[in-house]
Amino acid sequence: MSHWVEGHLRRVLWSSEQSGYAIVRIETVDQEAITAVGTLAVLLESGEGAFVALEGKWETHAVHGRQFRATGYLQGTPKSLEGMRLYLASTGVKGVGIKLASRIVDRFGIHTPRIITTQPQRLLEVEGIGHALSQRIMERWAHDEEGRALTMTLRGLGLSPRLVAMIRKRYGEAAAKVVATTPYRLAEDISGIGFKTADALAKHQGVAPDAPQRIRAAVAHVVAKDAGDGHCYLPRWALRKAVSALGVPVQDLDAAVVGAEGAGLAVVEAQDSPEDDRIWGANLYSAEVMVARELLTRIQVQLPLSNPGPEITRAEKYEGVSLDPGQRLAVELGLRGGVVVITGGPGTGKTTLLRILLRVIRERGQEWKLASPTGRASRRLEEATGVSASTLHRLLEFRPGEGGFQRNFANPIDGDGLVIDEVSMVDIQLMKAVLEALPYSDQGFPLVLVGDADQLPSVGPGQVLRDLIDSGVIEVARLTTIHRQGEDSGIIGGAAAIQRGEIPISGEASGVSDLFLLGRDDPDIARATLVKVVTERLPAKGFTDIQVLAPTRRGKLGTEGLNKLLQEELNAGSPGVKKGDKEYRVNDRVICTRNRYDVEIFNGDIGRVLKIEKGELLIDFDGRRVSWARDDLGLLDLAYAITVHKSQGSEYAAVVLALHSSHGIMLRRNLFYTGLTRAKEFLCVIGSQRAWWRAVRKVGGDERHTALAERLRERDAGD
Repeated sequence: MSHWVEGHLRRVLWSSEQSGYAIVRIETVDQEAITAVGTLAVLLESGEGAFVALEGKWETHAVHGRQFRATGYLQGTPKSLEGMRLYLASTGVKGVGIKLASRIVDRFGIHTPRIITTQPQRLLEVEGIGHALSQRIMERWAHDEEGRALTMTLRGLGLSPRLVAMIRKRYGEAAAKVVATTPYRLAEDISGIGFKTADALAKHQGVAPDAPQRIRAAVAHVVAKDAGDGHCYLPRWALRKAVSALGVPVQDLDAAVVGAEGAGLAVVEAQDSPEDDRIWGANLYSAEVMVARELLTRIQVQLPLSNPGPEITRAEKYEGVSLDPGQRLAVELGLRGGVVVITGGPGTGKTTLLRILLRVIRERGQEWKLASPTGRASRRLEEATGVSASTLHRLLEFRPGEGGFQRNFANPIDGDGLVIDEVSMVDIQLMKAVLEALPYSDQGFPLVLVGDADQLPSVGPGQVLRDLIDSGVIEVARLTTIHRQGEDSGIIGGAAAIQRGEIPISGEASGVSDLFLLGRDDPDIARATLVKVVTERLPAKGFTDIQVLAPTRRGKLGTEGLNKLLQEELNAGSPGVKKGDKEYRVNDRVICTRNRYDVEIFNGDIGRVLKIEKGELLIDFDGRRVSWARDDLGLLDLAYAITVHKSQGSEYAAVVLALHSSHGIMLRRNLFYTGLTRAKEFLCVIGSQRAWWRAVRKVGGDERHTALAERLRERDAGD
């Protein structure tokens, strides 16, 4: 049998942002303090002191005792006369306190809700209420009524309390109107609501299956999803197939594409066959065309011819190194100006030749800028070269609230040239921003792009480094001679083996001491082995900079589960603060998951929690101490284990790489290669030999729909 509990929300004891589950304290109409549990996220946005009415049942928990398990709720819908008094007193209507609320309920009794809704003029019968106050009471009641109706509609369609709260927060008083008239907006505006959820709302509102707005929304969803997967465009046949898979009629798809193009949301590039036509998001099309045009212009502008040989020799002597022919050619190409790509695997001397290049530049009295896509990569570049480096976003002065990048054609960056490291991580939109910010001069502005073309492509759309190399138009210096760590390095040898399509040889068989492969077919045993290596074996060898990598977030060998295990093994008992179903403790290793320009901490930056005080964390990000408010904990994750994608641009003394058959389609050669090459001194791969074979043999599978190489070869930038 269901019961009702009414009262004021007094305290939130715990809540999960992901599930919407919460534990709260409520002061009932009888002034009894009770604990209530359930999916109550929508209630939390009203804040402490708000009136709530919960439906559910009483239960006795083995640890926490008697509590009320809520199965439903109605915000601001009192079920008793005392509840009505509390509700009216807590609406926030100026002039309505508990005394006036009591007079209203005493006058109209159980008919109070009907009177306020249908006969609000009768409120004037209550002493102390005039026309203005009665109007405010009526408006507040109507507002709450609309919110209750919206909540019941959305919950009835299967939306979680968390998503209901997000919709109401995003649109405010316009939420009901947005849901009723433009339900597909929710998929565009709110993370966690996709096309299918918005489509269910639209169906509830009576939108026809073949309605133009439904087809347009499906097209927008597919194009955005494929951009998230790294593609810049979709062939028409692929778009048609993807839209049809959503259960959306495709007979009017072409008209929807034409409409999207007319609205400036899409661009159609005609091909020989209409089904091969390329459907672009307008922003990605303009980015790729601009990148091709700028690169083609800049490769024509080179510095005056000179013989840099003597300068390079002096720089070698100063730095105490001797370049191999490939490295020397790379330096010469960089000094020539224009645009040059320098690519090579680990140990091929990319950093060494950059030191020589920059030494020559300084002798010439010039200043070149150095940048990388991530904070960790830029700090590593600065340490390796001795020259100040920054993230690309900082170099381009990105300010999200002020129109984005402040450096552009009208306000170019300072300096005489630019070196960008880890270019494999740069997507097409970031490359567009870079090129827009480069100055023009009669002497040219050299752009040197450094990266490993065999690593994973960028997280964002495009495959810039790969396309530049494949075009055959941009000068490319390929480094092949191994320098770092010498021939005895298992890590260097392992990287070469992967590129040949072979599994690296473990140290027991090869005699090397820096690379080992531990075969564990059972995922539970593999996980236990990984924990033991991290917590016992590597610390015993003196390693403190240990990073666990995995291809995926989910699963027994995904980063989410591994982080919880490692946190308990390495940092149990430390003071902590909870956010949803995660807990952050003093001494935890954490990673920023989204750029925070306000404190100049960026996606992928890793730090350590130094202190927690009143829910606020003090985190050390490689020497920069940053205060992290409780409200921003959603921008953090534990970093005992991170994905291989997140590790790009970083190096660690010791890496433990989980690579198991359970990682499925993520098993590819470039992922194995990227994970292995993050290790500087020691690498341990744990998983199944079957997975390792699958990884080294799987070349490609992550190809992307881009046309940058083609545009560069055509030398017309798409015009």
